[in-house]
Amino acid sequence: MSGTISRRTFGMALAGVTMGLAACSTTAPTSNAPGGGSSSAAVTKSKIFMAPKFTGLAYFEVARKGGEQAAADYGIDFQYIGSDKAEATAQIATLTNAVPQKPNALVVSAIDGDAVAPALRNARQQGIKVVTYDADAAVDARDLFVNQLSYELAAKTMLDAALLNSPQGGLVAFISASPTAPNHTAHVKFMKQLIDNDAKYKVFKYVDTVQFAGDDATKSQELARNLMQAHPDLKVIISSSAVSAPAAEQAIIDAGKGGQVFATGVALPSSVRDFIKKGHSKAFMMWDPAELGYVATVVADQLVKGKIAGKEGESVDAGKAGKYTILKDGEIDYNKPLIFTADNIDKYSF
Repeated sequence: MSGTISRRTFGMALAGVTMGLAACSTTAPTSNAPGGGSSSAAVTKSKIFMAPKFTGLAYFEVARKGGEQAAADYGIDFQYIGSDKAEATAQIATLTNAVPQKPNALVVSAIDGDAVAPALRNARQQGIKVVTYDADAAVDARDLFVNQLSYELAAKTMLDAALLNSPQGGLVAFISASPTAPNHTAHVKFMKQLIDNDAKYKVFKYVDTVQFAGDDATKSQELARNLMQAHPDLKVIISSSAVSAPAAEQAIIDAGKGGQVFATGVALPSSVRDFIKKGHSKAFMMWDPAELGYVATVVADQLVKGKIAGKEGESVDAGKAGKYTILKDGEIDYNKPLIFTADNIDKYSF
């Protein structure tokens, strides 16, 4: 990460974030800032609402901090909205209720890319710019998508972390949030393809059926226990969920198999530090969610102010967070993977 957006600035432990944040509700807050119907030339201070899949999850709270930092740097009226329920209907209600508040832009992590698409299309019809981040919606329902990592790069990085845990390979199982989570679905698809076709990863085999935990720690632990019982030769559990990966590792330790079976995938370093330092696991991966939230908010601001049109090939200058190129279908790849090991995990405090 470049510039002054410090990884240490946004430190928080996974357990330290409660699900009931009073400042976050399904109904968007009111404001007298300029509305989404204003022309880009008339907007001098944009009003941007960030809507995560659901509030209270540590990962999204870190991304929120990045959005707040972008707001401070660029003079944005930034508001964080959402429900603490991990349900598509709750996010749809959040987005529907946001439109009458006339934000200039919505920055959204889609809990279900197809289910929330009508609400996003409606927002766009009202003149509101829509930028997705972390998890995309249907292409015609948003202007741009800021992807934390290209799906293939994310898959490779998770498999690289799996290799650090189990260099000899072995049987892999996958836990995802849901069958409709677009990023998780793509990650598993690419991981299976890489195991099948890339010589680097052919030491692995995989359980074809994917398990779904809904970003719930208790459910993730239950699934991890079931996987170990059903597959005695299981070596690695991989998850794109920052909840499921550490929860699966805890289940492995509780089963007395720490250092024999491994969980890896996406995790905040604060949630897996003890696992790695005690030798139960050797590697997890992530990116900087604060900087991702920063970039997504800057992208939305530049769309609103007409600094970018959202066309393929355009360059986006996110200041201290770097420069990026708009790719096909309006995708912007952040592409700064991090792998946490015993050698470097103490450098990260988020």
